[in-house]
Amino acid sequence: MAESVLLEVLLPVFFVLLITVGPWAASLIGTFFYQSSKKKKLLVREQGIGSNDNLTNLRNPIRSDDVKEFKMVWSSVVMSPSWFQQLLGGIMSLFGGQIDVYRGVVDWARREAQQRLREQVQQQGFDEVINVRMETSTLSRNRGGKDKTAGVEILVYGTAIKY
Repeated sequence: MAESVLLEVLLPVFFVLLITVGPWAASLIGTFFYQSSKKKKLLVREQGIGSNDNLTNLRNPIRSDDVKEFKMVWSSVVMSPSWFQQLLGGIMSLFGGQIDVYRGVVDWARREAQQRLREQVQQQGFDEVINVRMETSTLSRNRGGKDKTAGVEILVYGTAIKY
């Protein structure tokens, strides 16, 4: 008898906690563990390039060698802050100033897009990318008549050159 009463009380409480606290707990785990591990892996990939960065915003090739091949290349990434980061960003926006939570997400997205372009160009055998440009687009969703930012897309493009 006591077991069935205990089960009747604990089971609904468990489900209410799972529904209300579960998504926020998942968001915290995603923010502190998943994003952190992805950023560390990106840093390792960036360090693999070393000082031999082949992306430049110059209009003309760096070397004066004859260009054998060229083509437009691009890479993009779409990222969004977690619920926890959105909550912190909302609280920080009440006071104004720099919102480091969002800055961190956008910085990570920029670095990831650039690194993907580097890796793509390297796989295709190009020597450098000139005239590199970056575009940022905000992805939003409409909720309750208000547009809310759902994420950001970073597009990096340029002209790949093979000597």
